[in-house]
Amino acid sequence: MITLRITTIEDVDALTAIQQNAFLPLYEKYHDAGNPCLRDERDILCRLNNPKFLYLTILSDEKIVGGILYRIKGSTPFVKNLRWGKYYLGRVYISPEYQNKGIATEAILQSEKFLKKPKKLYVDFPEDLDKNRKCYTKCGYKDTDKRIEAEPGLILACFEKRI
Repeated sequence: MITLRITTIEDVDALTAIQQNAFLPLYEKYHDAGNPCLRDERDILCRLNNPKFLYLTILSDEKIVGGILYRIKGSTPFVKNLRWGKYYLGRVYISPEYQNKGIATEAILQSEKFLKKPKKLYVDFPEDLDKNRKCYTKCGYKDTDKRIEAEPGLILACFEKRI
């Protein structure tokens, strides 16, 4: 059974290790300087209790298996001003041994209950990642046809979901 909770300081070490392992294959593919596998626990700690973010811990049968990070205020590469029901799904990651089991899809859908009056949700990801595309499409996101070259060889696709 998949459940979510607001991330606490006690979750940080486990989430840091999962984040680094989950994003390592993408770093090996793209060698992007902003890849979460390069970040330590400060990456998560600075977002806890920060009014610009919502950080959620994903549990499977009460074991931490991943995390979800939303930006709820500020700007993103595709959205200049998040406010009035607009949210940016900045990161979803699942421990490699729990991937390909539908956990991310279920967690994304559950995470929307933590948002206050959502109207539009945004996410971006490398456009060549079909697994990500399938996951977000299952959750109701649609391709906006907007693209940004984040780094040489790394093109991000923007998807959005209207609620």
